[in-house]
Amino acid sequence: MDRNRKLLISILALLVLSAVIAIVDISMNMQQKRSAAISLRGPQFGPGVGIVRIEGPIQMAGAASPFGGMRGAESVIRRLDDLERNSDIMAVVVRINSPGGTVGASQEIYEKLWKLRKNKIHLVASMGEIAASGGYYVASACDYIVANHGTITGSIGVIAVSPNIRRLFEKIGIDMNVIKSGRYKDILSSFRDINPEERRMIQEIIDSSYRKFLKDVAKGRSMSESDIAPIADGRVLSGEAALRYKLVDQLGTFEDAIDKARQMAKLSEDAPVYEDAGSPFEQLMFGMKQVFGGGSVLERNIRGLEDEGAAMIEYRYRP
Repeated sequence: MDRNRKLLISILALLVLSAVIAIVDISMNMQQKRSAAISLRGPQFGPGVGIVRIEGPIQMAGAASPFGGMRGAESVIRRLDDLERNSDIMAVVVRINSPGGTVGASQEIYEKLWKLRKNKIHLVASMGEIAASGGYYVASACDYIVANHGTITGSIGVIAVSPNIRRLFEKIGIDMNVIKSGRYKDILSSFRDINPEERRMIQEIIDSSYRKFLKDVAKGRSMSESDIAPIADGRVLSGEAALRYKLVDQLGTFEDAIDKARQMAKLSEDAPVYEDAGSPFEQLMFGMKQVFGGGSVLERNIRGLEDEGAAMIEYRYRP
């Protein structure tokens, strides 16, 4: 009985500690957003510029830290929908700090941005530390791209990575039992070698995704595919080099991108900037849900590692 009581007390203590960490983390994030709001926003009413942030690997639903928010393609598209419906939004700055991600998620964000662009909403991409592969793909849907001098960008290409641990398993005496409906059902399995026919199939998917990448970048940049193809071999570029190759339009900061968006929309220099920030209550409740309702921190980390190790076709820079 004493042992069970001690175990229960330990679990409760861990939950309380997790809740305290969540509240502190949320409070710090709110303070940072508040500081950014003071320096960027000005009065929060009237025609202005909306901000959309694409951070980390691009996936459909995105990954969540134990105490943070979801940052996947679906949340980005919902944010763009909100801005599209807001009559005060005359321009949008898409702040990108991402090495790219899955093909489908990158394509959905690109198509949504292209729709806004066709609807005459001015779009400016602002590249942070990295906006490579799928990060560059979504940026190319914007009217104008601003990169820092040292931004890592480019990496136009497609990749599929699948570790082969067959020999390791053989060495330690582990066999995998696989029951499948067809000969290719476990294609890109980590537990066996890929055969030539399977390699050809995956290569066809990669080639098709690459052609789509090249076509969409050419459309977004108003360039021909033949102009882009020589540097669309997976190489990464600095912001300075990307400017030479006309993959970006200007070297500058996030603030420069906001200024450019105001100019394009013919707004005043002090027109408001509408950041993507939920209410403090929403942030608190999301953080608590992650602690108490989303499985343990360990379980979420294991799921994250499983997702990271899964074989996927990606527009992603993988150094």
